[in-house]
Amino acid sequence: MNNNHVPVMLEEVISFVPVNKKINIIDATFGGGGYSKAILNKFQINKLIAIDRDPISRVFFEELNKDFDNLILFNEKFSKIDEVLKKSENSKDKFDVIIFDLGVSSNQIDDPERGFSFQKKGPLDMKMGSSNLNAFEVINSFDEKKLADIIFEFGEEKFSRRIARNIVINRTKKSIENTLELSEIIKKSVPLSNSYKKIHPATKTFQALRIFINDELNELKIALEKSEDLLAKDGLLIIVSFQSLEDRIVKDFFNHKSGKRWRSSRHLPDLADLGPITLKIITKKPLRPKDFEINNNPRSRSAKLRVAQKK
Repeated sequence: MNNNHVPVMLEEVISFVPVNKKINIIDATFGGGGYSKAILNKFQINKLIAIDRDPISRVFFEELNKDFDNLILFNEKFSKIDEVLKKSENSKDKFDVIIFDLGVSSNQIDDPERGFSFQKKGPLDMKMGSSNLNAFEVINSFDEKKLADIIFEFGEEKFSRRIARNIVINRTKKSIENTLELSEIIKKSVPLSNSYKKIHPATKTFQALRIFINDELNELKIALEKSEDLLAKDGLLIIVSFQSLEDRIVKDFFNHKSGKRWRSSRHLPDLADLGPITLKIITKKPLRPKDFEINNNPRSRSAKLRVAQKK
């Protein structure tokens, strides 16, 4: 199987990895192994734990494992990062770097059978692995209000009600069977005046379905809390996010754990988070991909990189 995934902001990510010692590292979203491969080649790695809920990651791990023997892969959700480590040798070790790349792998998007792409015909699936739901069930059985709520909450789509209504109208005639059928319904639901925008009309709805089906936001919240406990002193939490809901969770977590003052409303005074200060924010503002990377890999255009350090 060809590995089509290009790791986003690779140079920026590895620029934070310590060079002066042997380190333990967790690649919590192994995917095609892009970050892991670069880190294993460039740094002194004692142990690398790779985690990915998608079974396809095993193919790319086996390829990397031919050249390196100090890594292990667990096909599991990253929200179970602590349980995974209990299964590994030296389970009480702390980690110097934990990396999360929250984007969908190109290996997933480019495979029509996975159902992630609105531009290629495939089944309405969208499961990352170990999910009880798929997109076909959601689209063909959820009521109109529930559909609209999902599309609005997880896709931030302002035409969510119109899209949900048209989905329900269309499925009364026959089941919506594939990604292109759904994409066409969404396109007809969005006013032509919006067609000048850079993104495809179905982008936000497909994003919403994927996030809902895989419970991605809750997975992230749980993983962040657990990851902090696994970091060694001065250990780094490096996170690349691709959409505003995820980035907001990461930003709020970093702010909360660093004791940064925050404002719950612009009409209220600044408040400081209660609780111990356990992280130091390294990236005062998120780093963004350089223009040449966006030109070479358009999927990187929305990426934001945030880094925090364990105190």
